[in-house]
Amino acid sequence: MSAPTIVPNFDVAVILVGLNAREFVRGCLESLGKAQWRRYRHQIIYVDNGSSDGTADMIRAEFPGVRVHVNPTNLGFCPAANQGAEMADARYFYFLNDDTLVLDDAIALLVETMDAMPDVGTIGSRLLYPDGSEQWSGRRFPSMMNALFGRRSLLTRLFPNAPFVKEYLCSRQLNGHDPFDVDWVSAAGQIVRRETFDAVGRYAEDYYYWHEAVFCDRIIRRGQRVLLHPRSKVIHFEGSGSGARPFKRQVFHIVDFHRGAFRCYCEHHRLGRLHPMRFAAAALLGARAALLLSAARIRTWFQRPSMSAKAGAST
Repeated sequence: MSAPTIVPNFDVAVILVGLNAREFVRGCLESLGKAQWRRYRHQIIYVDNGSSDGTADMIRAEFPGVRVHVNPTNLGFCPAANQGAEMADARYFYFLNDDTLVLDDAIALLVETMDAMPDVGTIGSRLLYPDGSEQWSGRRFPSMMNALFGRRSLLTRLFPNAPFVKEYLCSRQLNGHDPFDVDWVSAAGQIVRRETFDAVGRYAEDYYYWHEAVFCDRIIRRGQRVLLHPRSKVIHFEGSGSGARPFKRQVFHIVDFHRGAFRCYCEHHRLGRLHPMRFAAAALLGARAALLLSAARIRTWFQRPSMSAKAGAST
């Protein structure tokens, strides 16, 4: 005799992960309160990664309907997001960064699309900067060329209409009305089926950067589709919630970004330990990381106050 099917109480759980971003979190929760949910039932879960700015207390005082879980230390996005999913009682999980503003019916559109398209495993919202410009939140899987033509690279800004750039950023499809297939989407605003999330092993906790690409790649390998919805719009301040980064923190981000890119590339292409492309990717990404580390060091050096300025400040 089979166990009875448990029906979740909500259609979608909004899972918000935050760290020392109280004002951004307040704005995000206010935007969720103003959002158009149509007929869909929703719950909001906030997972705090060891904030020291009183974010959790603010939420409990001002947004009593939000479920709050506080970690004593920063576990990283993936472990915290997975914690939020464990707390959720919904058919879909919508993962959201702490420095975002949800516009209109952005989430309801995704629930509606997921209900209508059972072969879709996940859909990303269209992330925009505060000035309305694109963040290119749905992309093709990167190739070696993207070491030069990345999402925010100088060459990409210089040649935005190059066919390779348009294909990688899916910029042509953004002018349309309907959701379209991509290789991966950003977890800053991403809806996932509950069963799909569990089937691919949830977010990979051994990744910091590139976890979205790995996650979506595993969904596609299961035979499900990954979409971006151009009408589901979210303002994303992208990194503003975590504040300025000292040089040591920049080193971590640069190194982890390139290490994650290498691991993700090898998994996607199923490269064995002795595959020649594995060594080529390591060399190219290593050189790119070294250049960025040198630039960060030079930039930090020039940003330091001069000795005379220090002396003047102390008198």
